[in-house]
Amino acid sequence: MTLKLDFKKKIFHLKDNFKISRETKSKIKTIIIKLHNKNASGFGECIPYKRYNETFKKIWKYLKNNRENIEKNFTKKIPYLSLQNALENANSHLTRKKRMKLFKDHFLTSVTLAIDNKDKIIKNLKKLRNINYIKVKLNSSNVIKTLNLIKIYSPKSKIIIDTNESWSFNFLKKILPKLKQYNVYMIEQPLKEGSDHLLRKIKTKILFCADESFRGENLNKIKSIYDCFNIKLDKFGGVSNCKKLIQKIKKLKKKIMIGCMVSSSLSIIPAIQLIKKTDLIDLDGAFYLKKDFKYSLKYKKDTVKISKKFFWINKTGPEENLQGLF
Repeated sequence: MTLKLDFKKKIFHLKDNFKISRETKSKIKTIIIKLHNKNASGFGECIPYKRYNETFKKIWKYLKNNRENIEKNFTKKIPYLSLQNALENANSHLTRKKRMKLFKDHFLTSVTLAIDNKDKIIKNLKKLRNINYIKVKLNSSNVIKTLNLIKIYSPKSKIIIDTNESWSFNFLKKILPKLKQYNVYMIEQPLKEGSDHLLRKIKTKILFCADESFRGENLNKIKSIYDCFNIKLDKFGGVSNCKKLIQKIKKLKKKIMIGCMVSSSLSIIPAIQLIKKTDLIDLDGAFYLKKDFKYSLKYKKDTVKISKKFFWINKTGPEENLQGLF
């Protein structure tokens, strides 16, 4: 039976501005995908990956121009990996109805501190005191001041620094000796893609994690540079592709972090299928939303609770109109 494809725009506003080294977000603009037949519907969420030249406008146009082709063969190669992920998740949701195996009811995640002023960082740290992993977004400003705040308010937490490609090699060399006084476990994407070969010149116990530089097909090229690789469903086109990558990375005896975009629970819950296969969990993307879908993930410090009533995992089936969106 040929599936029918529908898609709608949905905007989620954030609790506060979410700033990283290259941009600041106050909302996220998503495309909700619906695959359906006569009996049931499945849903997925597409968040265009701006860093890799994906835009809402391009993907929306592609969907409008290729609706019939996607309906006939939605598993064919899609030029936008975030859309491919959403289509796979929608189909997975649709087909899991008859053989649903519920996820466990909670998991632990790292929680991210965006680039912010001192007062807001302190306010957030007081809520996160001594969780397992704090991930902190940093550019080359106020690095030590921010780490000092973490040391004061959450001294037992391991720290993951995420620079989003904003550090230079010289800055990294200069700052590394100073990081020894902090509980820094890992630095994610310290240098720009194309410059990261310089990391081979650095000796440190702090792990380096690839994110923006990691494209999947270039794993063998950068395997000697990085200790850890960030896997995201949106970036690699879905659970199926991520499982293949995880197998390759495990053979290299490297660490794996399962990550996410700032997104709704509809994006995060499919990724939970991979947490047993990974070493680090960074699935806090829905934490920053003012309002998520009904029965969404609930975050308390670093514990994430999953409601069995959430439509993507509810055995009784989804709301066919997704709370009035369709």
